[in-house]
Parts: sequence; C-alpha cells; structure tokens
Amino acid sequence: MLRLLLFVTLLIVATSNEQLKIGMVTPYAMTSRWGVNRHVRGLAKALEERGHEVSIIAPAEERNTARTARQRARLARRVARDSARTGASMYVPSAEEDNEPGRLFKISGTFRLPYSESIANLALPKDVTDHLNELLAREDFDILHLHEPYPPNLSFTALRLARCPVVATFHTAGERFLSFQLLRPVVERFFSRLDGRICTSQNTRRIVSGHFPGGYQVIGSGVDTGLFRPREDNGAAMPAPLVMYAAWGEPRKALALLFRSMRLLPDDLPPFQLAMVAGEPLLRSGRMSIPRRLRDRVTFTGYASGKELPGFYGRSEILCAPYATPAQATAALEAMAAANAMILPGQGGIRELVREGSEGILLDHPYSYNLAASLIDLLDDRSLRLSLGHSAVSRARDLSWDGISAQVEDAYSKAYRRRRHPAAHKAIEATDRCDTILADLHTHTSHSPDCAVRPEQLLEACEECGIEAVAITDHNTISGALETAAIAPEGMHVIVGEEIKTVSGEIIGLYLKEEIPKGLTAEETIARIKQQGGLVYIPHPFDPLHMTPTYEMLARNAADIDIIEVYNPRITFTSFNEKARRLARKYGIPGGAGSDCHVVEGVGTAMLSLNRFNGPLELLASLRRADIIRSNKSPLYLHSMKLLKNSRSSVESKI
Repeated sequence: MLRLLLFVTLLIVATSNEQLKIGMVTPYAMTSRWGVNRHVRGLAKALEERGHEVSIIAPAEERNTARTARQRARLARRVARDSARTGASMYVPSAEEDNEPGRLFKISGTFRLPYSESIANLALPKDVTDHLNELLAREDFDILHLHEPYPPNLSFTALRLARCPVVATFHTAGERFLSFQLLRPVVERFFSRLDGRICTSQNTRRIVSGHFPGGYQVIGSGVDTGLFRPREDNGAAMPAPLVMYAAWGEPRKALALLFRSMRLLPDDLPPFQLAMVAGEPLLRSGRMSIPRRLRDRVTFTGYASGKELPGFYGRSEILCAPYATPAQATAALEAMAAANAMILPGQGGIRELVREGSEGILLDHPYSYNLAASLIDLLDDRSLRLSLGHSAVSRARDLSWDGISAQVEDAYSKAYRRRRHPAAHKAIEATDRCDTILADLHTHTSHSPDCAVRPEQLLEACEECGIEAVAITDHNTISGALETAAIAPEGMHVIVGEEIKTVSGEIIGLYLKEEIPKGLTAEETIARIKQQGGLVYIPHPFDPLHMTPTYEMLARNAADIDIIEVYNPRITFTSFNEKARRLARKYGIPGGAGSDCHVVEGVGTAMLSLNRFNGPLELLASLRRADIIRSNKSPLYLHSMKLLKNSRSSVESKI
C-alpha cells in the first residue's frame, strides 16, 4: 500500500506545473506572414513567455529563396525612386524579418498549391515523411500542436507520425474541402488520434464538427496588446486620417476591389491617407488606384509590413479588409488593439470577432459600392470612427495572448495528462533484483472455451521454454489462473488474470483477486481492475479479427492503461503490431508481449526478457527495459493448430 501511495504521489508531481516542450506545425511556409502563421507566431511567443520551449515546424521554400531576394531588391529600388520623387516614407520588408519566435524547423520537399483560401504546402513525397519522422524522433516533444490538419498537408503528415499527445487547431470552416468529401473516411480515422480539438470560432466548430464529430473547444485568436496599442494622442484630430487597406489573403481581388471603390468616391470627400497591408506587388500599383480627380485629397503613403506595422496601426484610424477570413483573425485583432474602426466582411467567424455597430462595419458582400459607402460614413463622422475604435480596443484586450495562451495551455495539460511518465517509477524499480527472466503475459488454458491446453500442459511447456513468469488470462474467468497457480512448481510466478469482454472490446486485467463479469463498459471494467490493485493490459489493440477497443477509447483512458500489447504472434499482419507500438510510445505506456496461446505449440512464440519482478509495480518498472523475444512460427500455422485441436476436442466430447 505504501508503494502504491508513493507511486501516485510521484505521478501527480510529474504531471503538474510542467514546462512543456511543444512542437507547433503549420502547413504554410513561414514566408506567408498572414493568416494562420500570424496566429502561430503570436501563440508561440506567448507560450515561450510562460516558460515553455516552443519549436515551429513549417514547409521550406528553398526554390523561392532566390526569387524572393530579387523581388526585394526590385522593390527597394522602386521605393527609393518613388520616395525621392514624392517625399513619402515607404517601408521595404527585409530578410531579417524572417526571424521567428522559438526554434524554426523547415521541412524540405513540399510543393505549393492553392488550398483552403490560401497557398498550402502539400507534403506528399516520401522525403517529407522521412525528414519529419526523423525530426519528431530526435526532438521528442511533449505536445504536438497541429494547425489546419487536413490532408495532404504537413500538419496531417505530422498527425500520422506523432509520437506524443496531439492537439489540433481548426481555423477555417470551408464547406468544400477535398478532405471533407473524398477523403472523409481516411480523415475520420486519423482524427481519432487527436487528444484535443480547438476551433477559433463557433462557426468553424459548427461546420467541422458536422463533418467530423467530436469534442471541440472554442479558443479564438489573440493579440499582443503590449506591441499593438492606440497612440497616445488619440483624442487629437488629424487633418487627414490614415486608412489601412489590407490584402491579406486575396491580393489580386483586393486590388481590383480597391480600384472600383475609389472610382465611386465623391469629389468632396474629406482628405485621407491610404496605406496598404500585405501583397508586395500592390505597392507599384498603389498610386494608380487613386483616380486623378482625387489625388489632391487622397495621399498614398506606401506599404506597411513587418517591424513598422505597429507604428502604422498606431497612426491609422480605419482598417478595410474586405476579404478577411477567420484565419486572419489575429491580423484583424492587431488593428483593433490600435483603436482602428473596422470594415470587414460580415461572414462566418468574422461576425464573432467584430460586431456590427460596436467595433466596426460589416459588409454584406465585398461589393465596391458597399465598401465605398462604409468608407465615406467613417470619414464624414469622426465621432463614429473614434467610438468604434474605442470599442475595438476593449474587444482586443479581452482577447490578448495572455488569456488565449492560458486556455491553450489548459488544453495542452488535459492532453498531456493522458501520457504516463516513466520518472514516476524510479522510486519503485527493482534495483535489488538484477537477474533477468522470461515472461509471457498473455496465455490461455482449457478454462477458455476456444482453448484445449490444460493448466499442467501449459506449465510443462513454460518450463521447456524457460519461462519463469506467466499470466493466465482466460476469457471471462479467473478459474484457470487460480488452478494453474495452485499446481505451479516453486519458482514459477503465476499472474492471475482475465481477458474480459466489454461492450467496447477485450481488456485484460492482471493480478486480479476476483472475477470481473463481462458486458460492462470499458471504463467500468478498468475501474474494477484498479479497485483490486490490478493492472490494465490491452491485448492486440488493432487486430480486426478480435473485438478491440476503439482508438478514441484507448486515448481517452490512456492515463489508466498500464500495458499495451505491442507484439502478438497470432496477428496476421505485422502492421497491426506496429500501430500498437506507436500508440504505446505516444502515451508513454509500457509495451507488453504475449503468445496468446490457445495450443501448446503456441507457448514461447512471444516472450519478454526482463528483470525479475514480484508484483504489479515491479512488473511495470521492469517492462520499461524489457526485450521482446519472437519466434518464427507462422500465425497461419498457429490458427490452423487451434482450429484442428478445437475440432478434435469437440468430436471427442460428443463420443
């Protein structure tokens, strides 16, 4: 009892107040500085400030490096020429802005494709899988946080290869995703591996949960209110207020809409300044977007990005983003935190971020006349735009990264608590027993309806194989285990077990004192095993020939599962054993092995070489360093022998 209390205490200490090593995966190359990546950067920085170690994993774009350098050089020459002619201060993004919070790992070999309202990097080639798998194995993250994990992008590939608990954030809610339609069965199977699901808006949750049912937590985007804040002289009137025009996701469409809207503005429009956000190619066309008749009333001040963006937002009073999507919520919040009145599309999750008449004006549709009319209303009524800006600041403060990161951290903790921690076993390791023995943790006797092996035959076969510890796990009974323990020779450690048929699948209890009835739920069965001080052992978890628990059930109860059978010689396809190994590795659960013998010939086909143990806690500690010994007997041979002997026994009983 004292050892059990010590184990529980150490486990609680190991899982509380833990600083986590987090791997954050985005499907978009970090050259994309808006949308989902804006959210990833802000969240990574906030989590680092809370003491966690954060790494960002993103697709690499080596093929675009030279082209990007040439574009920056051409842009710098144009800016210098235009600045000398007009005297306006224009911003040129520099290569130094590629610095990211935390560590950045770039996965090469992906290729770009328009996808999900943006340009995603698809992770199809085998090189990508190998590179990512090697990275995940080397870094050994505590939590993997995936953003937009839809196939076949990098986040989905990371979900397939994950070695730790996984949390996913869904930003967009498009109803026409390829994965929602053609690949839905595949996606559903892999989504069952998620340990936490986050949506950035209720609208996203409604649509995604409709296609892939599950428990989703709504945690919106955040903003750094220390970096983005209103200017100190906010009450002073500006002769020509600054209007920011954002082209985050649709540069070409946004520019065309701006051209049309500018033509609709009246000649007596109040003077204002115009600056653009995102879309570097727009800079050259910025002055062309202003009709000649308005060029004495509208001043184009250039392109805003990177390090100068907080200063631009601090000076501006209005942000127009007619093609903003929920994925760009972080970028919109930055303008709101700087007291900008918002003009955004009134669609989907954007309506949850900006409320009509409270923080801004919502467009029914990004038609040019709607945008022009909204802009005129705000320019004519200074008190209206100041009122909207003041409400926007309050809204942004409620959504600062401090609060958002705390909610995400709580989601991490819930997922991380599913994982068992080897450190909790250090105090109970059997250091005084250094000799190794052979053990079989999954056997049957004639007390199982489909087994013809008598207890004395099983013990003789174990002695021939050199097995010194054996678990008797008959179906829905412990009578065979008790009989075997009663006749076992000295030195043979017999574990009383039972393979229990629950409504969710088969679960083995080891070190039982009382029989557990079949037909209970998995959770009830696990609770009864724990009440007896026993161990929960999951046999052949992915074998379709057996009734096995679902992945969701195993993940949900991972913290209460003591052993997962990672090798069973009777499984026809070795890939099922490999899936079991990945599951055990992901949640830090010790791996077990057993022959699952139903005939004498099966004894010894799977054994564990481990330190001698005497009780459940010592067994768990020994399993951490155990080796699996396999035989070369074919699963088909073992199944055939079982059918033959069961048929012979049936005939003899009738005679």
